[in-house]
Amino acid sequence: MHATVTSRKEMEVGAKLGAIIQDANAREQLIESPETVLTEIGAKSDVTIHADTADLVHLVIPADVDKSRLAADDEAYFEELGLAALGSCYYEDLPE
Repeated sequence: MHATVTSRKEMEVGAKLGAIIQDANAREQLIESPETVLTEIGAKSDVTIHADTADLVHLVIPADVDKSRLAADDEAYFEELGLAALGSCYYEDLPE
């Protein structure tokens, strides 16, 4: 069984990022000044921000994959990879 441990701090940073992404003004500030915003919420600031739009969706390719799970055709792992690649996001209605 494959398990991932998420720390309390990671959960808090994730919640803060979720709130930022859902607020149009905060999202714009994150896109314009990622280092500042990420530092303020306690996240690593050495990242590149790629914001999806109605016309452009970024696909993230995981840095490391479990070759044995790929070779075993592990469907649950394929789902994990897909969710990681798409950030678990989808649009019911396209953003403006």
